[in-house]
Amino acid sequence: MTQKLLNAWYRGAWWLYLLWPFASLYLWLKAWHLSRQIKAGINPLPLVVIGNITIGGTGKTPLVVALVAALKNKGLRCAIISRGYGGKVGPGPHCVSTEDDAHTVGDEPLLLSQLTGVPVVVGWCRKSSIAWLAQQQQFDLVISDDGLQHSAIKGDVEWCLIDGSRGIGNGLCIPAGPLREPAIRLSQVDQVFTTGVPNGTISKQLLQHMQGKALCHLIPQLDQLKRVYDNLVVPWPDVQNPIYAIAAIGHPKRFFDDLRHRGYEVDGQEYADHYQFKVHDLPNYKLIMTAKDAVKCKVLAQANNNQPPMPWLYATQSLTIAPAQIDALLLQLGL
Repeated sequence: MTQKLLNAWYRGAWWLYLLWPFASLYLWLKAWHLSRQIKAGINPLPLVVIGNITIGGTGKTPLVVALVAALKNKGLRCAIISRGYGGKVGPGPHCVSTEDDAHTVGDEPLLLSQLTGVPVVVGWCRKSSIAWLAQQQQFDLVISDDGLQHSAIKGDVEWCLIDGSRGIGNGLCIPAGPLREPAIRLSQVDQVFTTGVPNGTISKQLLQHMQGKALCHLIPQLDQLKRVYDNLVVPWPDVQNPIYAIAAIGHPKRFFDDLRHRGYEVDGQEYADHYQFKVHDLPNYKLIMTAKDAVKCKVLAQANNNQPPMPWLYATQSLTIAPAQIDALLLQLGL
């Protein structure tokens, strides 16, 4: 997926409407595919699905991390399931361990495992992952990182994230627009969140499709700065010094903007989401990357052949979920 096409989707380029027939074909093929799949049954464990209906990053990882932390504070035992995009696990289930790397299990599952400290089970057959976790008889609920479009599972609670600065773009489905499924899906989930600074125009656009449901805003913030090679927390640099930053995420510009909001002059280099960095991609001087990129670059950053470690840094993100949201979730799950 090229950044140029993503920009056109969210900018509302007129020529995309010429692709509307292909978007209709996409929806027909999607419906045909879903009709041939085994439908979701009753989940053996309460299931929370956190996903989106758009192509491009919406900030699922910070929300999953924050939700796990909130549930732990309630004394609940939870686990995470993920498809493991970019990894080599296959159908799974495979529980992420300290011996795994991003090439094997995918960058997001590895990051979630490190940030949450709870089991993360990877495999494109999410139903098998849930069944395996149920067999362990150790968990109160399961969180699915993504999966709103996965017909083999149906969340007991479904949360949908929308990028607050881009919304649903031109409102069209792939390839004419960024939508994985029609915007009416927003009325079918239990909660819709926007991530980032609230935008009144986009909020009104979303509310038109939500049929009276409430829209909540989440504002992730850059938190700690750490060294890539050993995860040691370091001070943020002086804002008087320009910084070089890289991002291989769904919406790189938002990461660069977050750095600018901290007062930095940023020279940002965008890469495709889940890009697997090679050592020649990155300079041997100080730069700042995302936590998702750091799990792929740690080995590259560590000292080898009598060379010092690379001085690369990464920034973590945090957000706060309102206690009322957690209470409502547990009420819906019967926990």
